[in-house]
Amino acid sequence: MKTLLITHTDLDGISPIILLNLINTNLEFKSIDINDVTDTFNELFETDLSIYDKIYVTDLTLTEDIYNKIKEKKLNILVFDHHETHLFAKDYQNITIKIELNKRPTCGTELFYEYLKNEYPELNKPIIKHYVEQVRQLDTFTFESELPRHIEMIRETIGRTDFIKSITKRLKKDKNEVELTTFEKRFVKLKAEELQRYIQKKDQKMLRFEIKNKKCGVVFSENNKSEVGNYLANKYPELDLIILIDASSRISYRTCKDDIHVDEFAGYFGGGGHQKASGSSFDDAIRTKIIEMYFKDIKCLDENN
Repeated sequence: MKTLLITHTDLDGISPIILLNLINTNLEFKSIDINDVTDTFNELFETDLSIYDKIYVTDLTLTEDIYNKIKEKKLNILVFDHHETHLFAKDYQNITIKIELNKRPTCGTELFYEYLKNEYPELNKPIIKHYVEQVRQLDTFTFESELPRHIEMIRETIGRTDFIKSITKRLKKDKNEVELTTFEKRFVKLKAEELQRYIQKKDQKMLRFEIKNKKCGVVFSENNKSEVGNYLANKYPELDLIILIDASSRISYRTCKDDIHVDEFAGYFGGGGHQKASGSSFDDAIRTKIIEMYFKDIKCLDENN
């Protein structure tokens, strides 16, 4: 029998893959973007899910329609998530939705790990706990060291497949903490310097607008959106939030204020997430409108032209 994992694409999303690799499951996984949740589940509901003895969902917010179909089809799907916009589902069966754990912000990987280590005691190792904590700190932006950022730099550089293999191999060792190689330490030092230059460049190009009665700083940022957003939010406390537009994928929202809920702000535009970090889609229809505004007289061509 197989295990199916449906999860997000970021570090908090792919780390559950690593945890399942450590228990040698016959694993099949789908790493998807938030905007693909509905389509992914609609496709799954048309397939024979009886081939899986376990189905997990981590770090993704499902819709009420999806939960109704799960209930209708009597599927045993376990969900682990930490997004505030997902709290509506906490009373559904087999659902673990928590924003905090042990009186501090949690993440999908940590919630999943708490479940797995009870089912598989071999996962209750210091080095695995240490790795999960690095993921939690990165995803909640509550840093105690630079290691979470360095791990993320490595993931973004080497890609999902090689990163999963590398971390899985390290977590099998009998050590107390995840360690970087000498080469990786040199690499992240150079990347950190590059990041600072990138942040300074975005700072210089930030625009200011009032949107939905909120004072917003707006930048176009394709990379390191959390780092850029956090820096600008702290540098400019007179602004309520920072909007980071990545025209190739999505729009991100960041704030450092306790009384500003960017998940609600993102909700105006069909998005959601956490109080201080959220996102919404930037789809082809919006891209087309921008092209029309800039180039004026245009005609869309189909793929055959």
